Amino acid sequence: MKKHVYLLLSSMVLLLVSYQTNAEPVFAVKADMYKLKNGITIDSKIAETLKSLDPIHQPMLLALLNESALIEIGDEKQLTALEVKANEDGSFFNAAMKLKDKTDGQWQSITSFMPNIPDGQTVYFSRTFIDSVWLIKLTGTRYESEELGLASFQNQ
Repeated sequence: MKKHVYLLLSSMVLLLVSYQTNAEPVFAVKADMYKLKNGITIDSKIAETLKSLDPIHQPMLLALLNESALIEIGDEKQLTALEVKANEDGSFFNAAMKLKDKTDGQWQSITSFMPNIPDGQTVYFSRTFIDSVWLIKLTGTRYESEELGLASFQNQ
């Protein structure tokens, strides 16, 4: 599963790179996803807890300004989707987390939306499963070129 996610994300980055010119501003999106024990909440020890954990997934992609970017992870029964869209000048972005569960053959979904997040700011989304909590740390940053956006991923 992990290999498929990385292959898909790598393909998406290469596809985006092939359609962009180096001089056009881009918006870099980075998401760190953690799987926590149920007893840990955002309010209790989150920063301390994250220091001792490695993300289970770290999707990164570049998107053109004023265009939506989509990251999906999951399987045929549960799916988490992150959609990010920067404004025209990249000074802020909107983020939505869509949680999808398949019940009786039908997809049910819940969406959490955060509007007008300033460039460079980090936000957190969480999702509780029966035995764990998924925490998604999402940061969006505007860069003047595709080259600078890609370089930012190397510096992580």
